[in-house]
Amino acid sequence: MLPSYIRPSRDTLLGVARAAEHLGFDSVWTNSHTVVPASFKPRYPYSEDGIPSWNAGTAWADAMTTLGFVAAATERVRLGVAVVPLIITDPITLAKQAATVDLLSNGRFELGVGAGWLLEEGSALGRPTDHRQARLEETIEVLRLAWSRPTFSYTGRFVKIPEVGVHPQPPQGARLPLWIGGQGDGAIRIAAERGAGLFIWLQPPERVAEYGRKLRALRAGAPLAACVWTSQEERLWGGQVRAMEQAGVDLMVIGRRYDDRQVSELERFAAEFL
Repeated sequence: MLPSYIRPSRDTLLGVARAAEHLGFDSVWTNSHTVVPASFKPRYPYSEDGIPSWNAGTAWADAMTTLGFVAAATERVRLGVAVVPLIITDPITLAKQAATVDLLSNGRFELGVGAGWLLEEGSALGRPTDHRQARLEETIEVLRLAWSRPTFSYTGRFVKIPEVGVHPQPPQGARLPLWIGGQGDGAIRIAAERGAGLFIWLQPPERVAEYGRKLRALRAGAPLAACVWTSQEERLWGGQVRAMEQAGVDLMVIGRRYDDRQVSELERFAAEFL
């Protein structure tokens, strides 16, 4: 995970991105929020009390701008966002941003999308927050049309677009990898039916394995990704790596507290596993 959250800066982003490239990591990732409301109902899906560790004063660098910046500083490592909640954007804007990052990185971009859980964020931006899974499915269809056709139109239940062209198109075209973020059966179904991978955030290996079994029962060989976290004090990466491998994970994204030890932690991980 790039330090685009909590302490983003030119130096921290370049340091982590270039270290990941040099050390042999497969990819670097960011996540995405536009605004954080000063108050919202506890529904954060990754903590027991539904309240995240961050708040309205936490720094969140824009995901797509960050990856465009990192694209210029790297040559090999892939660039991903996990995930863009669709309640903060619209399908055409997202298609344009993704295509641009893919173009600037010579086809290294991977897009994670989710229905979005922070409803107050969508409301603050004037975005609809109803029927989020159905809107997600329609958005996926629009993205692939925008990335592969000279012009297109779309008439869905929620998304309606007249004949338009969205250019430049991404070098990867409609093959640009998509990841669906989510914890429920709906996310599993959408990933399986729409030819996308499933991205699981901060769950134990047993739970990740269960998601993988459900996903691959619907579509054999579907990609599975998981983000795992350790504190500064926890040095037992090996247990997590082996457990996630046994859970059937194809891509493991590692995170930690964003501090001045982040690059040295990447170096330690690389020395042991890469």
